[in-house]
Amino acid sequence: MIIDMLAHIGMKKGENYKVESLIELMDNAKIDMSMICSQLETIDNDYIYDCTKRFPNRTLGFAVINPWDIDGEIELERCFKDYGFYGLKMNAIRFGYSADRHSVLDPFFCLCRKYKKCVVVHGQSDMFSIPDKWAEMARSYPDVPVVLFHIGVPLMADRACELAHDIPNFYLSTCGAYVPAIKSAYEIAGPEKILFSTDAPFGSPSQELEKLAYVCKNPVHMEMMLCGNAARIMNL
Repeated sequence: MIIDMLAHIGMKKGENYKVESLIELMDNAKIDMSMICSQLETIDNDYIYDCTKRFPNRTLGFAVINPWDIDGEIELERCFKDYGFYGLKMNAIRFGYSADRHSVLDPFFCLCRKYKKCVVVHGQSDMFSIPDKWAEMARSYPDVPVVLFHIGVPLMADRACELAHDIPNFYLSTCGAYVPAIKSAYEIAGPEKILFSTDAPFGSPSQELEKLAYVCKNPVHMEMMLCGNAARIMNL
């Protein structure tokens, strides 16, 4: 089984990427299930919920929240209680906050802790969302799994791997990361801390699968990274 931990669908300026297109992409790459979240530019959690109802065996809904929104906490709780979403997708760069700004993020992490959900985050070497900033949130909420997409590339992959090794609830996800970064993650953090993702439709599912297969030849470890770890942190 293969679970993709990142796919964006829905409408934004210049693009309307429907769930049916994602399912076709998944079928071509033999991906069984995908985490789906709204386009960040035009948040539409209702559309994500509709997609999970229409494709319950192929999609795993995640909320997107702008933490600056006055009613952001209410919206996230609605996504957890009423929609049954599996977690929260955050991007400090897109919404303009520092990833370790507790006054902004604590209410959302508290809700994830309350409902036993994970947080998945954009994590390159951008100033606002370097791996250490997200690691601060992971340390502050040790019972909330935090998954760092992109493994800190281009400049902080080694640091991301060290943090994933040291912090029990801090994970790495492969989309958009270079092969050397994935190899370092595999060797330093270990296969139990790595989750497969594609960043569809922006990333190529087949290419992302090939990168992981190039790094790892152990079928037990591949199973962990392709689905086992994701299933565990989402309580599937």
